[in-house]
Order: sequence, then structure tokens, then C-alpha cells
Amino acid sequence: MQPPDTSGLMDASREVDFERCCPECGAAMVEFDRLTEDGAVFIWYACTRDGCTGQWLTKRAMRMCIA
Repeated sequence: MQPPDTSGLMDASREVDFERCCPECGAAMVEFDRLTEDGAVFIWYACTRDGCTGQWLTKRAMRMCIA
């Protein structure tokens, strides 16, 4: 038996940029706003499809964000 192929998994030790999908309609999302507070970075994403109000919020530790 061969081990599973893990080449497609993200490496948590480096910053990886990837496209988010809207939880409402599945379209691509873009970064809409960024806030730094209490050692964390909060990033809001908004849907790119006209008329869709889908949003997504991520929270990252300051040390994980390069930019």
C-alpha cells in the first residue's frame, strides 16, 4: 500500500495565497477590508458577483501575516 499523495496540501509554515469561494453563490471573493487589533489581523472578503451579499471573515495571528 502506498501513502496518500499530499503534494496538493498547503504548507502551514509559509503564507499561501489562494482564491476564496463565496459561501452564498460559489463565486470568487476578493479582500474588502483589513483591521489589525490585539495582535491579530482580521480580513474581510466580499463576493465579486453582482447582487450577491456573501462575505467571509478570517482572523490571523500578526506573526502569520507578511504584508
